[in-house]
Amino acid sequence: MLQTQIDNDIVEEVRLVFNETVTIEFSPVWCQITSNNSQELYEYLYNNLAYKPEGFYFSPKYQEGVWDGYSRLFKPITKRFRVGLLTKVIRLLEETDCTVVVSDFPHIELKQLKTTIYKNAKKENVELRHYQIDPVLTAIEKRFGIIQAPPRSGKTLISTAIIDNEDIYPTTFFVRSKDLAYQTLAVFKANFEDKKVGFICDGVCDIGDINVVTIQSVFSAYNKKCGEKGLTKEKEIDNKTEVKKLIRLTERVFYDEAHHTSSDTSKFILDHCVSATMKIGLSATPFSEKEESVLVEESLGPVIYQISYSELIKEGFLMKPYIYMYKLPKLELEGVYRSIYKQAVVENQFLTTLIGSIVKKLNSLGKSVVIQTESVSHSKNLAKYLSCEYLIGSDSTEKRQRVIQDLLNKKILCVVSTLFEEGLDTVTLDYTINLAGGLSNISTFQRMRSITAHESKTTIGIIDFIHQCKYLKRHSKKRMELYSSEPEFVIETRDVSKLGVQDLIF
Repeated sequence: MLQTQIDNDIVEEVRLVFNETVTIEFSPVWCQITSNNSQELYEYLYNNLAYKPEGFYFSPKYQEGVWDGYSRLFKPITKRFRVGLLTKVIRLLEETDCTVVVSDFPHIELKQLKTTIYKNAKKENVELRHYQIDPVLTAIEKRFGIIQAPPRSGKTLISTAIIDNEDIYPTTFFVRSKDLAYQTLAVFKANFEDKKVGFICDGVCDIGDINVVTIQSVFSAYNKKCGEKGLTKEKEIDNKTEVKKLIRLTERVFYDEAHHTSSDTSKFILDHCVSATMKIGLSATPFSEKEESVLVEESLGPVIYQISYSELIKEGFLMKPYIYMYKLPKLELEGVYRSIYKQAVVENQFLTTLIGSIVKKLNSLGKSVVIQTESVSHSKNLAKYLSCEYLIGSDSTEKRQRVIQDLLNKKILCVVSTLFEEGLDTVTLDYTINLAGGLSNISTFQRMRSITAHESKTTIGIIDFIHQCKYLKRHSKKRMELYSSEPEFVIETRDVSKLGVQDLIF
């Protein structure tokens, strides 16, 4: 490990060498250094297992010089760190010539899968592709970590193969929405006919060998109210004692949309999985560039397998997206972000009319469109303007399933929603319109729900906007950079900045 020293204006990189033997005791939640090592080594870990939380600069303690702005994930007094950081700790120690011994880690070696044939939700046989086989073998070897692959790359099938080859129960698969819960349930039931597939979601509590569980339901089992953004309210479950027992005894854990595990809700639940000798996260997108993203790794482990959109496009498993960036008229707006967003997006008659024209043109060609918004009220109002369906978190399971099925069958060609950011199975979808905006790389890629290859489609598109106003201009630039980071994406800018509402006829 290199440490910078400055002496008489000469910068010298000094490599830290401890050359100690460090013994780490593994456990499913907290690992602990049990050997007696130098205080300098502990301080080294203390300083390197740290991050600056967003907004640290505005903390009174930081401003007063009481706090250096870092949150630490290792404390010398306890010598403990969460299990997901084990790989990072080993690397940090080996870089200083330490010998690391990890006791009780569950080593399992698998060189070949039982089978490469599994079933999809329709009970049709599907042969695993190479990029689905590789992460199965890697996950079984590494035990803790995150599999990162684009939407529709088959992450549920990957999990199915891992569960089948491990064959140890109970297993718990955490999801963050009812829609994802039902989709996952269908795949597991198709593949594990000899096992009981449990379901804990929206008031239903049926515990089995393999369990599909929503975060909200588990959290309520501990009599806690879930206020995390993005998690819709569900009915409480009755059998709370048995659910807590399942979480305590579950031996294999999967967490879908793993980039959310930095939240207090997720961390609380994963910390209660005290018997799990495997914790695998699944994510479709690159993680946040913020330092806080280390908190995702802290609970699950690092990315252990990664495949990009462009790789799958080249191999024909995903379609090449055509991304149309509409440059909007300049707006002179002042105020806080929420006020500007409301004026520039929600109440912008030009933008609303533009979307209406685009949707009308696409629908006339038989193309289906999902418009993704940030708020429930915006979804409702825009759907009313477009005379189309909308989907929001409080909608019943029956309505959600009906609308999604009608969209898949193209009985309806336009839906406005706050829900299509993560995981919904929309294989026949032709276009998505990102009206929610933002600068999150996670959200930007997650909203690309139309990219799946399907025999009914010849081309697919993503429609986004270049705003010319405070805050949103920077966000638009960031999204453009994200789209440009994938070499197989085709990006076209369409300048409508000089047009008026009366000109928007396509």
